[in-house]
Amino acid sequence: MADSMLDSRAILASEIADSIRQELRAKQSGAQLSATIEKSLLEEARRAELNLAYLRGAAAAAFSIFVLGRLFLSKISPIPPPTIGSLAAALGWMTFAAAALALLRRDWYKSWLRRGFPIADAALLVVGLGLSKLGGDPLTRPPGLATTFAALCVVLAFTGAFRLTRSAVKLTTGLGVGALVLTAALGWIPWLAAGGSLVAVALSGALALSVTDMIRRVVLNEVGRATLGQLYGDAQRVIDAREEILRIVAHDLRNPLNTISMATSLLMDSDGSKETRTSQLRIIKRAGERANRLIQDLLSVTTIEAGRLSIASRKVAVADLFTEAWEMLEPIAREKSLTLIINAADDLPAVRADPARLLQVFSNLVGNAIKFTPSGGMITLSAARSDGRIQCSVRDTGPGIPAAQIPRLFGKFWQAQRGDGRGVGLGLAIARGIVEAHGGTITVDSVVGHGSTFSFALPLWGEDATMLQSRHHARYNPEESIAPVL
Repeated sequence: MADSMLDSRAILASEIADSIRQELRAKQSGAQLSATIEKSLLEEARRAELNLAYLRGAAAAAFSIFVLGRLFLSKISPIPPPTIGSLAAALGWMTFAAAALALLRRDWYKSWLRRGFPIADAALLVVGLGLSKLGGDPLTRPPGLATTFAALCVVLAFTGAFRLTRSAVKLTTGLGVGALVLTAALGWIPWLAAGGSLVAVALSGALALSVTDMIRRVVLNEVGRATLGQLYGDAQRVIDAREEILRIVAHDLRNPLNTISMATSLLMDSDGSKETRTSQLRIIKRAGERANRLIQDLLSVTTIEAGRLSIASRKVAVADLFTEAWEMLEPIAREKSLTLIINAADDLPAVRADPARLLQVFSNLVGNAIKFTPSGGMITLSAARSDGRIQCSVRDTGPGIPAAQIPRLFGKFWQAQRGDGRGVGLGLAIARGIVEAHGGTITVDSVVGHGSTFSFALPLWGEDATMLQSRHHARYNPEESIAPVL
């Protein structure tokens, strides 16, 4: 028997190693990480675009105030009024700036706007310059207008850095160069001024490209470092969990194995009566059953996690299921001076389920209640029809579960008190896996000092089985594999 248990431990260790490898393979791939980084950069670009919108609005407002101020001063002084073209340029620029700012403030931003806004800015610069030339406004003559236009082209080239992509920088630089060449070709600014401005635009674009590369490199390095640290931490936690599992297995198997060894030695060394030999054999049997129960629980957990849990559903009478569960568990409850009762009508409709698996669920839930309910307490198995399903529950009068511990209840090897000798923390994880394989969920409602209630629902026999079976097959048989029932 000891050799069989050691072989089971070797099988368990292999299962654990496979589980670790699957968990590590399931980490984010490089492509997913890159997509996440790009998404973060896009969000940062949106915030930067909003800042540019404020700057654009401020510049448009300053230009509009200048034009409207000239219009007002022309009424009371010899200053010439602005031309219709200048007024139209101010109006167009202000309208675009206000619209862009309003959209961005409403968190409306798309990736194509990294190209759309620079193109619109360049077009407005060229059109505004052309409109300002209409009417012979003396203030539009060089060098004032040419200098302002060239400075705005340099600023346009650098704005690509705020959009955090090389393509955006190349676009804004190209637009700045194109605007200067086009306006010089049309004779709106001197070629000499355009040539000097082209050098400034090129330098601004090169600086913007360097800034963009630096920002992206820093972001990638930091995210990569953080991701590697997270992966290392996850791997270390998996390794620690494996070591904890092996420690628990070694500890919990050592007791029954020692019991078997001692009882066997007594049998070999003793010439006692038949009753003594029978008593020692019962001790050996109970120890073997305890060791086997631990191994089966461990293997059940790894089977559930590997997606190989098979469910042999058939028509099951609720009353028969509860009666069998009571007959199996009532002696254990009575031994601890607890009362186990059934609260279920005899005329409940049949359910579609695997009775052996459901008995395992009831065994784990009631077993948990027995462990933690003080002597003299009560455990109730209930069943009632609810929303076209049968709602099953196990309620106890134990100490209850603190709210902070409920989210961790169904985790593997989790215990409220580390080193609790009443179990290894697998029962609830197994119960959840079996219930989910039936297409349901298991919930817990507990109040400290007033006990706990674990509930789950089962489908009626008359329901459409195709949907349930396909959901179970897709969830628990990802590789079209069927494992034997443990």
